[in-house]
Amino acid sequence: MSPLPARVVIQDVTLREGQQAAEIAFTMDEKVDLARRIAGAGVRRLQAGYAGSDDDTIAALKRAVPELELSALLIAFGDDWSSAAEGACAAGVEVLMVLFRIAPGQLAAIGFSEEQAIDRIATAVQRAAQLVPTVSFDPSFVTIAEQSFLRRAYETARDAGAHRYGFADSTGIASPERVGELVTLIRAVTDGGEVGVHCHDDFGLGLANTVAGLAAGATLADASVLGLGERAGNCALEELAVALKLLYDVETGVHLERLTALAEYVSDISGWQISPAKSIVGHDAFSQKLDMHVALTRKDPALLEPFAPALVGNQRRLRLGVGTGALAVEAKLAELSLPALDDARVRALVAWINDIARERKTGVTDAEFRDRVRDTEPPESWPQGGSQ
Repeated sequence: MSPLPARVVIQDVTLREGQQAAEIAFTMDEKVDLARRIAGAGVRRLQAGYAGSDDDTIAALKRAVPELELSALLIAFGDDWSSAAEGACAAGVEVLMVLFRIAPGQLAAIGFSEEQAIDRIATAVQRAAQLVPTVSFDPSFVTIAEQSFLRRAYETARDAGAHRYGFADSTGIASPERVGELVTLIRAVTDGGEVGVHCHDDFGLGLANTVAGLAAGATLADASVLGLGERAGNCALEELAVALKLLYDVETGVHLERLTALAEYVSDISGWQISPAKSIVGHDAFSQKLDMHVALTRKDPALLEPFAPALVGNQRRLRLGVGTGALAVEAKLAELSLPALDDARVRALVAWINDIARERKTGVTDAEFRDRVRDTEPPESWPQGGSQ
């Protein structure tokens, strides 16, 4: 793998791609609040939606969060593409991303021949360049396009005045190797042009494919909070930002310590539940319950954890369940400011925790643990005047 660029620009696509996920719809107030939080997390580029249909969103975001560079997808094969471009420009968008389907089956579905598509791509890029500071040519279905037409499409956009070029694995079928090959091809065809990657997660490779594209020379990357997006979603912003910084020493400008709070907010407004084991921002991403792991973490968290949870605004948690032993019970007593217990009572708690966890197939909550200790310990042993 080639060295990654020293700096990568992440474009957040939560408002556009994320809202295409099943059963997700944001109100205008939520969009504005989310954009503020995204900007507060250090992201400087945001895809607001589609030119023409989302101009009200573009205008609202431009007023509320002027520091964000706003982009919009321009569906160049639509009948109203020109008026859509003008509307997005009037609303305040800085980047028009000219979208055209370039795979054979997709061209047939929208009723364009290859020659008609080439003509429209040239016309749309030229018109967009008259309206906004930056034009990006962003064809879809790149991974299933015929290579000869793929080359023609990018060459046409280059000659028409495009400033940036997108790679989109619209069907989510690419491997990291394939992404690298195509990004290399796009850069060659566009004379070393600035390339951005947009990867889906259908095979669980959204992050890996995005990194592969960056290793091949891309400097821009699309990502959404929690990986929200159509079908299986997209590359997750929190995963990408942390991986680039900690594994590759790549700067993105993202404030990592704000990622967990951002993810929790997106979960609240979208109804999309965060898996407890979700990397970076999950409730249990830094949890332990086995005695041997509790001991290691207490000695030195770096012996077991990839990085400190505070780095991403998360926290370390001690959980109780199957496999919990005496050390974890004693640590939980101390964590909850409960009185120390003798060995017999600790062993009884260990047995109770493991039995109930096996029976219910869930762990024991802190509240349940506290109640159990209270039920089995004489009242006079409890601190006076406290709330524990």
